[in-house]
Amino acid sequence: MDAGKQLMKPIKAIALSTVLLGLAAPAIQAEEDTEYAPLYQGFLGNLQLDDQSASWDELDGENAEIEFPSSILGGGLEAEYAWGGSSTWRWGFNPGGSVSWKSSDTRVSGTIGGENGAVIRFDLDNGLFLGEMHLGAYVRGGLARKLSAYAGAGPMLMYGKLELEDEEVVAPTGTVVITGSEASDWDVGYYARAGLDYRYAKGKYLGLGVRYMSAELDFSDTVGPVDIEGPQFVVTFSTKL
Repeated sequence: MDAGKQLMKPIKAIALSTVLLGLAAPAIQAEEDTEYAPLYQGFLGNLQLDDQSASWDELDGENAEIEFPSSILGGGLEAEYAWGGSSTWRWGFNPGGSVSWKSSDTRVSGTIGGENGAVIRFDLDNGLFLGEMHLGAYVRGGLARKLSAYAGAGPMLMYGKLELEDEEVVAPTGTVVITGSEASDWDVGYYARAGLDYRYAKGKYLGLGVRYMSAELDFSDTVGPVDIEGPQFVVTFSTKL
């Protein structure tokens, strides 16, 4: 899937959520708490990375399509500062951040030369840390007396660090050893988020949500450029202080 199609997925999700909120707002009652107090949200979930590609000189410049381990644990904090709206919906600024990490001793399969290419094997005893900060815009509206929905998106600054031990790539030409054991990088990408919150007490919410992150980190001393891209499904707790 090309970059344009990947970019359209989170944009379509945000646009659909915004339209639904706009249609629902006139038909619902205002919540009892209508003050424009900031809302703070903590979340925990799994980041699902899309398949990636990497390249080493020992592979004669060919890209290796890699199937990464699919689940990376992570969590973080969001804040919603209302700038405008009404008693049934609000919009404003959405700063936040998150961390994700994974440590594993796993074999990762891949191919060289597309679907009909040769199969290679990666033996990576690895540790991956991701941290990001973002600042975007959000919209939130009520769907029922105690149920609200939200959506947000904006730019993101991501940091990543990759550590490898006992690393090798078994390719048709033999065993390729990755000489580097540690690499880190920064990149500017984007995030998107959407979800549902249930108000179980005044100013307190439990919910489910999905986040989407996209950035490219160049671990040049180890496995090369990696697209950190995919959805993160989360459970959330939100409160007004």
